[in-house]
Amino acid sequence: MKKHATKKRRKISKAKQQRQKLRATGGLAIILLILLIALVVFFFDSCGTNYAEAETNTVYVLENGKVISTDVEAFDEKTYDKDKLQSYVKDSINTYNAEIGKNSLKEKSLKIEDGKAVLVLEYADVDTYEAVNAVELFVGTVKEAQAAGYKFDASYAKLTDGKAISATAEDFTKSDDYKVVIIKSNTKVVVPGEICFISTQNVAKVGEDYVLIKDGSQLLVEEVVENTEFGADAEGSDGSISEDELVSGDGNIIFDFGEEKESGSQYSEVLTYIIYK
Repeated sequence: MKKHATKKRRKISKAKQQRQKLRATGGLAIILLILLIALVVFFFDSCGTNYAEAETNTVYVLENGKVISTDVEAFDEKTYDKDKLQSYVKDSINTYNAEIGKNSLKEKSLKIEDGKAVLVLEYADVDTYEAVNAVELFVGTVKEAQAAGYKFDASYAKLTDGKAISATAEDFTKSDDYKVVIIKSNTKVVVPGEICFISTQNVAKVGEDYVLIKDGSQLLVEEVVENTEFGADAEGSDGSISEDELVSGDGNIIFDFGEEKESGSQYSEVLTYIIYK
């Protein structure tokens, strides 16, 4: 009887150990899964956009409120000193952060090759970007922009099915769903969403999430009341533009009305409104 009881206790103890082992293994699996998810999130967050690969000056507005800028400039290594440029950038960043008392400006990378210098900077917020670049920039909802005094008094196009259709500010200002980036600069702007409406002056090219702003350009739009004809501002001897001149590309580019070239100046006298979701 005692032998049978001892044997039973051993079975119970063994089963208990197996349950503990299973729980421990399961707990380890959960920890490993959490670590894996964290690594995946980190990978896509840090590697999803290679800012240094931008081919033109670009401003990236991020969902978390930060701003990234990529500045692309010609750089002749026979004429200019690479080390002095790197020192100048670091000294300028350190001086700015020391003056404001916090590390709001960071260098992400500086690449010099193939006759170009590509500098990527990270700004803690929109205010930092404005202060460093002396460029007007607003990021928020359309309602917040209106409260801040922006009138949205511009000509607009609605982007739908790969076309730019004539629109008005009333098409989006009455809704609470839209966000907006407002900038006064000749540059490329990438927003954290899908562009729905865009002001047309000084806009040369638009994609699903980006706008190329060039001084003197004008986005061509198809009037809602017209079937095939375009407005009189269109390029061409007869004031019209053919559908063959609309570039759809791989789906990213919605339309392209000319060769992409750098604007002569970063500064602009025109506010560009980029409305997105």
